[in-house]
Amino acid sequence: MITIGYLIIAAAAFACLIWCLRAYMAQKTTVLLLTLIPLLFLWFDSFAVATGRFIGEGPIMLGVTYLRYAWHWGTLPLLIIVAGILLRRAGFQFAQNKIVMGLFCALAVFFIVYDFRYIFIVDFYPACFAETLRYVTKVSETQACSPDIAGVGMSVSPAAAILTNLILMAVGIAIWIRHKWPWLAVGCMIMFAAAAVPQSLVGPIVGNMGEPIFNFAVVAAAIRYGGRKQQDSPEQEGLAA
Repeated sequence: MITIGYLIIAAAAFACLIWCLRAYMAQKTTVLLLTLIPLLFLWFDSFAVATGRFIGEGPIMLGVTYLRYAWHWGTLPLLIIVAGILLRRAGFQFAQNKIVMGLFCALAVFFIVYDFRYIFIVDFYPACFAETLRYVTKVSETQACSPDIAGVGMSVSPAAAILTNLILMAVGIAIWIRHKWPWLAVGCMIMFAAAAVPQSLVGPIVGNMGEPIFNFAVVAAAIRYGGRKQQDSPEQEGLAA
C-alpha cells in the first residue's frame, strides 16, 4: 500500500515538472529556470523508493541513490535565489538592491557547496519500512532491515532544506500580506508540517507527500510573479486577478 502511495507522489511530482517546463517554454524567465532545475529529478526520489524492493540491494540501487541525493543536495538551494527574485518581482523595494540579491545568491551557493560535499564523504546503507527498501546515510532503529545495522551511518544536516523552506515561507507571507495571494505561504507551511511528522510512526512518506505540494506552490508563484517588470499596487493586483 505504501508503494502505491510513493508512486502517486512520484506522479504528482512529475506533473509539477511538466507544468513548470511548459511554463518555462512559454515564458523563459530566470525564476522559472531556477525553479525547474530542482524539479527535474524530484519525481525520481519517490519513484526510487517505490521500486526499491523490486530492484533490490546492489550497484543499481546504489547508483540511483547517489543520483537522487546528489541532485537534491546540489540543486535545492537554488530556490533561495528564487525567493529573492520573487521579492523583487512582487515589488518589494528593499529587494531591488543588488547587495540584497547578492546575499540570496551567496547563501544559495554556500549551501550547494556545503551539502554537495556529503556525496564524497557519506556511505549509504539499506533501510526498510513496511514493504519499501531504499538506501540512506544513517539507519534509524525503526527502519533497520536487520538489527545489526540499526544506528549505522552518518547523520546529514537538514539545515539547507529547512532554511530554504523558511525563506520561501517568509516571502510567501510577505506576498500574501501585500498582494492577497496566499498560496506560496500555504504550500511552504504544508511542507514544514509534513516534514515534522516523526518518521518512526509512518516512515518518510509524509515528508515526501509535502514536496509536490510545496513545489506546485513555488511554480505557481514563479509563474504569477516571475515575469513582472514593475511594482503592482494591491488595487492593480486585484484587477489583474
